[in-house]
Amino acid sequence: MKSTTKQRLVATARMVHLLPLLDAARFMRTKWQSAEENRRFMEAHPDFTPPPLWWMHDMYRHTSFDQYWRTGKNTAEAIAGKINAYSSIDRPRVADWGCGLARIIRHLPEKYQRTGFDYNAAAIGWNAEHIAGVKFRKNTLMPPLSAPNEAFDALYALSVFTHLSAEAHVAWIAEIERVLAPGGIFLGAFHMHPEPGQLLPGEQARFDAGELVVRGGVKEGSRTYTAHHPESYLRDKLLRNFELLEEPSALFGQTLLVARKRVSG
Repeated sequence: MKSTTKQRLVATARMVHLLPLLDAARFMRTKWQSAEENRRFMEAHPDFTPPPLWWMHDMYRHTSFDQYWRTGKNTAEAIAGKINAYSSIDRPRVADWGCGLARIIRHLPEKYQRTGFDYNAAAIGWNAEHIAGVKFRKNTLMPPLSAPNEAFDALYALSVFTHLSAEAHVAWIAEIERVLAPGGIFLGAFHMHPEPGQLLPGEQARFDAGELVVRGGVKEGSRTYTAHHPESYLRDKLLRNFELLEEPSALFGQTLLVARKRVSG
């Protein structure tokens, strides 16, 4: 009941366009709370160039340098493990679609040919200036990516579809198919298992019926614009042109799907 009440309050704030103001207040509180921890991190890592705090909060819902570094490294190891398990290419061309502040891609093996995409121009500019060995490209909210057909052997999108409209889901999965080589690996993290009370009753009913549930009312692509994905929607609709390679697995609060682009003909 408490969780449902909270979701109703959030829904009301979304309807009256108060979420950005509440998010700004939360940023100030989070920034203050992490200040001492960040100071200690910088003392221990004097060569580390910290990302802009506001964009860290906007993308990751925290302003902790330690968390940015540690979770990025751990996630990169998990992603690289999946790519290496399902691709025999020695120097795979790997794309991070929705790379944010390079939290993950900076930690991928240097033998990978790495390209990061994001629609946030500030993030792409910071990445290009501070992260070596990776190509960074800005994209718009809708396709295309600045890449030729079959440009990548693997592409991952972690917490990207979770912030897009139904129309964008359709457009972007087609674009991912375009830029992936035949047999290329797609790794996507989705909101597949809402916690009890996380969805309002009407939303839960649609989710249980296999419908994509999208919460708008704010700028599409932002952290507070959210989508929830029933497994049947992902298997039968979004990823119908992909072969799932393993059962869904937990990945830092979301669910990871690993799939291979089907070879036509």
